[in-house]
Amino acid sequence: MSKLKVVVTSSFVDDEFMKVANEVLGDIADVVLDPGATEDELIEKCKDADAALAIYDPFTDRVFAALPKLKLVSVISIGYNFIDAEAAKKYGVAVCNNPTYCVNEVADHTAALMLALNRRLLNYNTAVKVNHIWKATAEKGNIKRMNTQTVGLVGFGNIARRVATRMQACGCKVIAFDPYVKQEFADQFNVQLVTLDEIYEQSDMISLHALLNKETEKMINKEAFEKMAAKKPYLVNCGRGGLIDEDALLEALQTGKLMGAGLDVFVSETPDLAASPFTKLGDNVIITPHAAFFSDHASYEQKLFACQNLRNFFTGNGDKVPVVNGIRTPRA
Repeated sequence: MSKLKVVVTSSFVDDEFMKVANEVLGDIADVVLDPGATEDELIEKCKDADAALAIYDPFTDRVFAALPKLKLVSVISIGYNFIDAEAAKKYGVAVCNNPTYCVNEVADHTAALMLALNRRLLNYNTAVKVNHIWKATAEKGNIKRMNTQTVGLVGFGNIARRVATRMQACGCKVIAFDPYVKQEFADQFNVQLVTLDEIYEQSDMISLHALLNKETEKMINKEAFEKMAAKKPYLVNCGRGGLIDEDALLEALQTGKLMGAGLDVFVSETPDLAASPFTKLGDNVIITPHAAFFSDHASYEQKLFACQNLRNFFTGNGDKVPVVNGIRTPRA
């Protein structure tokens, strides 16, 4: 059997990624790095490819229609909102994501942001290092005991469940909104499922864990912030930036509808930090550079698992592959 051709279409990969890809796939595939940032580029670069390893690349209906040889897109990340998975299914192309490599890191990062915000760590740090103020009571009225706090999770998947465990260890009550989860399942984690409005009305801290799709894009909008205003929670987003209407978020922070925010993601994966109004906000807004997923362990497993998914798909082990559109065997 001739070797497969696998194109790595992302410009975000590094030399280690290509090393891992060749170690995992070298006996069954020729792996080439040929990034494509536009639909036309993807069509040209993948025209004779059997599979693609992708992240943030625009695999649309038009792209899939133009690639009759393509059989699989193995997504390097957990999120796959940049791929039209239903269009892929229409053309017989499987799409799989990478759902497990960084769940602990993202849960840790989320919990760390909540704790840092609630304990006002950046505010104290600035007071001491910049303003030379050594005064615990400088934050009087802004810090509440953790075991009096309610954490609201929007989405209750793998990461959210780990966040629940971490915050419960701090004594927090945890509630969640997820229309695809039954209460009997949530009971295993001592979490009460509630409506989205109840999340807004009851939570001292809200963390976003929904997948980004047409249903969830900008779900946290001006109306949502109005409903949060009475409670003035902290908002944490280590998921996808597109879940939030950024204009509405900025207004909510500037007008005090939120106590603060921990933001690991924005709508853009390459935000203009010098121009961003969010970087001008105070220490009650903590921003990290889409780093929640990262650790040395997770970085390696991200590469390994994405390539193993591809290998399993083409070697008769499609049942082991986390496909998101139901296709588990290569099309002819």
